Amino acid sequence: MRLRPYLLGNLYFTLLVSSISGISNAAASYWSKDLSALESAIDFLHAFAGNSVAGLIVNFLPATFNVKYANTSLFWLTGNLMMLGMNVLMLGAHYAIQTENPIEARIVPTVASQCLENVFILKMLVRKNNA
Repeated sequence: MRLRPYLLGNLYFTLLVSSISGISNAAASYWSKDLSALESAIDFLHAFAGNSVAGLIVNFLPATFNVKYANTSLFWLTGNLMMLGMNVLMLGAHYAIQTENPIEARIVPTVASQCLENVFILKMLVRKNNA
């Protein structure tokens, strides 16, 4: 059974953003809260697991959106607005679960996901122009 390319892209995107979230969470714990390396590793696992589970559930939306609108003239704009909307959704989720500092928790993952979205858009546009 072959996975559709956007599902595989969704998996890569989710794992990369989850890893970046975990690293930023662990680094913030280690340096700003003076936690031990073991406690920071637990924070990494907590952020990675939380983002992975949530990401695998909701990241199919941007993947599907990107495939559907890749051939439009406003793909860059719509792709970035869609990803910004997903980041606002995740910020709302952090407020809902009462994360200690939701904005601080979402800064690095938001930057990472917006950058990854633009890399994807650039790859799609280059592929379209070479075809």
